[in-house]
Amino acid sequence: MKRNIENVFVIAQKEFADSLWSPRFYLILGVFMIALLVNGYQAGQNISGMPRMGDFGGLSPLTMGFMSFASQMSMLGSLTAIILGFDAIVKERKSGSLNVLLTHPVYRDQVITGKLIGMMIMLGLVVFIAVGASMGVMLGVSGITISAEFIGRIIVFIILAFLFMLSYLALSVALSTFTKESSDSLIYSIVVWLVLGLLLSTIAYTAAGIITGEQKMFEVSSDDPSSMEKMEKRDKIAQNIMSISPSIHFIELVTGPQKSGIQFIAPGGRPDETPSEMQGLFDTGFTFGYWLEQNWVNLIVLMVIPVILLLMSYMAFMRQDITL
Repeated sequence: MKRNIENVFVIAQKEFADSLWSPRFYLILGVFMIALLVNGYQAGQNISGMPRMGDFGGLSPLTMGFMSFASQMSMLGSLTAIILGFDAIVKERKSGSLNVLLTHPVYRDQVITGKLIGMMIMLGLVVFIAVGASMGVMLGVSGITISAEFIGRIIVFIILAFLFMLSYLALSVALSTFTKESSDSLIYSIVVWLVLGLLLSTIAYTAAGIITGEQKMFEVSSDDPSSMEKMEKRDKIAQNIMSISPSIHFIELVTGPQKSGIQFIAPGGRPDETPSEMQGLFDTGFTFGYWLEQNWVNLIVLMVIPVILLLMSYMAFMRQDITL
């Protein structure tokens, strides 16, 4: 048992070291860091130019800055995670290193477990450095001091960012396990990323509109109950479709429930959007316990998705013929 654990951690250490000294890793981290640091600087400038408390739906400028940062993180973080893991298995299989490794007293379960642990440690390092540095820039430029409670929420955000990026890392590793070429794994991963991150909203609302027969996206007259009912049904269907994306759950955890496409037009002609009650993790007008109570489903989904994908990779690797 002790020997098995030692083998797992040796492989994890090798995987971590290979990633750490890879030029590709520094390129990925550099692009990711530059984008987030620029976002943090811009958010800090915006915050410093705003009143400490203004008419922003009850939110402070600082809270809005973190929401902007979360949106940027949802796009860049997922892509970074995919690039870190798209050739994790297929590269080793094509190079023949798996065959060589398995000639030693090392079993398949130890190999895949060690590689997954090594990649997760690397991902954690990327998240910690990127989030910590960019948030530090944002707070430094804005000149705002934060409370101990807010620091606690930042720590929770780092954990959420890790779980979110782990979902896409697990996805790319799973595709790397099932494909025979690194290029195929990368292409499939990018396609899934584009669909889940950029196109899913359009696809979901188009499909829901076809199902309900309601194609209007933004406006519905409040004196037309039938149209309002169709719009609400369409939005519910669209939200259910979009819930397959980890990005949706991450964004809702950080920034609150997503606004639907409904915009009610009162008889006087002024639109009135129904605001959500709590605007995500950084809405300090509510306790952390209340946030957890309102978002526990999103949190569970964000934890379950990477577990399922990693288990798929594990079981597939255990059954595969890895000979060249």
